Amino acid sequence: MKHRLAAAFVIACLALSTGATAAEFTFVALGDMPYGPREQAYPAFRALIAEINRRSPFLTIHVGDTKSGLDPCSDRLLLEQRDFMNSFTSALVYTPGDNEWTDCHRLLAGAYDPLDRLRFLREHYFPTPRSLGRQPIRLERQADVMPGFEPFVENSRFRHDDVWFVTAHVVGSNNNLDGPPVEGSEAAREFLARDEAARVWLADSFDKAGAAAAVAVVVAIHADMFGDGFDPQRETFAPDSGFKGFAETLVREAKFFRKPVLLLFGDSHVFRVFRPFPRSAGNLTAMEVYGAELMHAVAITVDPATTPVFTFDPVQNPALPSPLD
Repeated sequence: MKHRLAAAFVIACLALSTGATAAEFTFVALGDMPYGPREQAYPAFRALIAEINRRSPFLTIHVGDTKSGLDPCSDRLLLEQRDFMNSFTSALVYTPGDNEWTDCHRLLAGAYDPLDRLRFLREHYFPTPRSLGRQPIRLERQADVMPGFEPFVENSRFRHDDVWFVTAHVVGSNNNLDGPPVEGSEAAREFLARDEAARVWLADSFDKAGAAAAVAVVVAIHADMFGDGFDPQRETFAPDSGFKGFAETLVREAKFFRKPVLLLFGDSHVFRVFRPFPRSAGNLTAMEVYGAELMHAVAITVDPATTPVFTFDPVQNPALPSPLD
């Protein structure tokens, strides 16, 4: 019951009215799945996909972690997850999680080179400026429109009616920042370049949304930024947090935008809806998806003509016992 109460509280209190008249629409968010042995996880994930397809949302967003951190980061497994995404009857937009690449150095994950796995993801999940799914949509990618950011094919955006959607590559495991960046190291270069790309992309996307008189913005990342290193009382991040720069950019841009902003993320496997920055950016609502053994999804209805703009409805996986009460 606590998940429904949390969602109901947000539905009643958080988002702001824009007075717009655009038609409402629904999309679905999920992430951190499928986890576990194929013989158990895959049938359950197929059942959830079938339920989502039955509902016919215009879009599904997968916020990353397509496998557990202990499953192998093999080509075969990563391609199996891409094939699952292409079985959604509508469009599917994906942003990577840490289990697909940053954590692949773990022995149980196959002791892969994380940067090799990142290159594999970019090649096989983002070969063109189109989403995944059976009815892909065209995406505007940072790699295609911002000189100097050509590697970042995973950072994308698109507009549906008067709502802008933005993905940014921000992952768990402290955004792949393992201690202070060592000047000149490959790991440091990776983090610094990707963090800069995400911040620049986010700011530019809010600029574009504002210029287009967007009524709301949806931002999708993988990481739960609100654990260690985040002070909810001060609404600040520790100096060694890998999320500090991105979060500060998000707060600044959301505050300036003034209209409803929804941050979607995963990583911690607990469905929740809350305001992480009530004083700094009260118009920003955050929603974490289900994940891991709770292989469910969330349907999000967007109605710019109402208050609130965003409402949330858990999508029960018919193959699993209900965890929603």
